[in-house]
Amino acid sequence: MKLTKFDIGAEIISILTRGMYPDPKDALREYIQNGVDAHSQKIAVKIRQDSIVVDDDGVGMNYDILRKAVRVGVSDKSPTKNVGFMGIGIYSSFHLCGKMAIYSRGTNDIPNRLEMDFGKMKSILDTQREQRLNGKISSEKLIDLQSILEDCIELTQDGRLANEEFPKKGTRVELSEIEPEFYTALSDFDEVSDYLQGVIPLRFNSNEFEHAELIENKIAEICTEKNQKFELIDITLQVNSQTQQLYRPYRNIDFYKEGKPLSPEFFPIESDGEFFGVAWGCLNSVRRKLENKKLRGFILKKQGFSIGKRETLAKFFPREHTYFDRYSGEVIIVNPKLLPNASRNDIEYSPLRSVFYEALTGVAGKYDDIGKEYQETTKADEELAKLHKEVKGHLGKYNEYEEDTEVLVDKIVTLKQIYDKLESRISRRGFSSESEIKAKSLLEQVKNFENTIQERIKVLTEKKKAKRNQNTPSSTKLDLAKEVAKIEVDKVTPDKVYESLLELLEDFEYTIDDELKTAINLIDEMYVQGLAKTKANYYELLNTLKERIQNEE
Repeated sequence: MKLTKFDIGAEIISILTRGMYPDPKDALREYIQNGVDAHSQKIAVKIRQDSIVVDDDGVGMNYDILRKAVRVGVSDKSPTKNVGFMGIGIYSSFHLCGKMAIYSRGTNDIPNRLEMDFGKMKSILDTQREQRLNGKISSEKLIDLQSILEDCIELTQDGRLANEEFPKKGTRVELSEIEPEFYTALSDFDEVSDYLQGVIPLRFNSNEFEHAELIENKIAEICTEKNQKFELIDITLQVNSQTQQLYRPYRNIDFYKEGKPLSPEFFPIESDGEFFGVAWGCLNSVRRKLENKKLRGFILKKQGFSIGKRETLAKFFPREHTYFDRYSGEVIIVNPKLLPNASRNDIEYSPLRSVFYEALTGVAGKYDDIGKEYQETTKADEELAKLHKEVKGHLGKYNEYEEDTEVLVDKIVTLKQIYDKLESRISRRGFSSESEIKAKSLLEQVKNFENTIQERIKVLTEKKKAKRNQNTPSSTKLDLAKEVAKIEVDKVTPDKVYESLLELLEDFEYTIDDELKTAINLIDEMYVQGLAKTKANYYELLNTLKERIQNEE
C-alpha cells in the first residue's frame, strides 16, 4: 500500500500536543528537558505576560541538527541516554503561544534561528474545522501535515544576525503572543515554581532541608558504583519582577513543625544483576501523615523528571497509606532500558517493567517495616516516658513516715501495675536498645521503691516491739529520687488535642459528607462524651481511639 503526504492531515499536530501536554506548564518542562539532554549546567526561565524565554548553556545545535528538530515523531536522541526522545516536545507550546523561535549554535558555529508560526497554523486548522462543520469542505481538501509545516516554519542561518543575541554556545527558546487563557496560571510565581520543583531534576536546598547534601551524595555514590549517572540542574525562574533559584521541594518543616525529619533510608533497586535505580525516603518524626499533602509518599522519576503522581506508588506498599503517607521520598530510575510513556504518567510496557515493579515492591516492603518498627519503638518510648513521670510523681508524694498501712498498700498496688507494664513491654522487645536499658533501670527502681514501702509497713507492724524504729526509714526517699532522676528518658511529642470526634476523623482525611457529620456528632455526644468523666479524660479517650485506628490501618 502506497501512501502520500495527504494521508497525514495537519490536524494531527493539534491532537498530539493537546493530548500529551494538557497543562501549559508542560511546555516549560519539555524545553528544560531538551536543555538537560544537551548537557546544560544552568537554565534560566523568564516569564512575562506575553512572552516566555528558556535559556540553557548546553552544547547547542548547528543548522543540520536544528533542521532535524522539526521532524514529528522522529528524533536522533538515544532513548537509552536522553529523557526526551520522541520527537514531539518541540511542538509542546503549540496551544500556548502564537509564535515560537529557537536561537541556537554550537561552539564557534554560525547563529541559527528556527521560527514556527503556531498562530497561523491554528488559524488554518480553525477555519477548516468551521468549514467542515458547515459542510463546505471535504476531507480530500484538508491541508496535510507536511504542507502546513512547510508554510509556517522558517529556518535561518545568517552570520549577519547580531552576535550579542547569541551566547557562545547553547539554546534559547522564545515563546511570544501567549494565549490570554493561560496568563493567570503562568503569571503566578508560586504555581509555576511548584510545578517545576515537582517535575525537574533540581538540586536539594541545604538551607531548608538538613539531609540535602547527604541524599545527593549518596544517590550519586550508588549510581557511580553501578556505572550509572545521577544528574542535577540549576534553574533560575523569573516571573515578571520576581526571581528565584529553584530547588527540590523538600523542607525540614514539612516533616514536623519543629523541623526534625528522620535520617533518610536508601535502597538500591535491582533484580538478578539488573540495576534499576535508587530509592530514598525520610519518615515523619511523629506517627502521623506529613502535614504537606503534596509531599506524602514516593514519586517515580526517570533521572530527575517525574513520572506520574505520588499516590500511584502507594499500591506497592503492603499497608498502602498507613506508612506510605508518613514518608516523603523518590524512586529514581537510571536504567537506560526503562523508558517513560508518551504521557509521562507511567513506564512503557515491557518485560523489564514487570521485573522493576517486582523489585520496587520488595523495597517498599522494607520502608513499610521501618515505619512499623519506628511506630512500635516510639509508642514504647512514650509509654516509658509516661511511666517514668508517674514514678517520679509517686516518689514526690510519698511520705517516708506514713502511719496508715492502707495508704501504703495502695501505693504498692500502683507500683506493681507500673512494674507489670514495664516488664511486659520489655519482654515484647518493643524498645530500642538504648530505651530498653533505661526501662530496665526504671524497673529496678520501681522494685526498690516497692521494697522501701514494704519495709515501712514492716516497721509499723513492729512498732509496739521497737518504738524507736517508727521514725527510722531504712531506705530514704531522697536516695530513690536520685536514682530515678538519673534515668534520662527522652521527651516525647505531646498528643494532639482534638476538640471533637469529627475533628479526629477529619485528620485521617476520611471523606465525610454532611449527613455523616451529623451521625458522628451524635455518636460523639451520646457515647464518647458520655464515657468521659472530665474534659481531660475526653481528650484521652479521643487519642486512645486515634491509636486504635492507626493500628488497624
